[in-house]
Amino acid sequence: GGVRVRLSQLAKKKETSCHVAFARLVLVGRVGRAVELMDGSSGVGGVHKLTRRVETVLACRRPDAGPAPRQLKMEIATPEPQPVVFGGIDGRMVCGVAGNVHGSGGPTLLDADGWRRILCCGSCGGASERLCESIAELAG
Repeated sequence: GGVRVRLSQLAKKKETSCHVAFARLVLVGRVGRAVELMDGSSGVGGVHKLTRRVETVLACRRPDAGPAPRQLKMEIATPEPQPVVFGGIDGRMVCGVAGNVHGSGGPTLLDADGWRRILCCGSCGGASERLCESIAELAG
């Protein structure tokens, strides 16, 4: 008797904690992880195929939408943006900044060393200087 009762209580507690974990993961935007918990009894992990059953289970477990509590809303005054002056940028400044910048490529896929070679290259003749001037013109 005692073992069976304890196992039953443990199963209920596990199911409740699974529901709580699912709701918490959905609320913080970790939907993929929440979907992994969706059908824990089957032992299937990873991303599930979106079937009618999966949609139904998700709909049942999704918390009801409602207005945000007042304590979560912050009323703040946004400061006015400071004016930025680009008029003083010239080709020399572009080359100087390129010489002091370090880092990865980002969206251009060309890192700081690559930009430095292109913009500050003495052996490229006037091409580097013209490129620096063009960038300065574009900024201004």
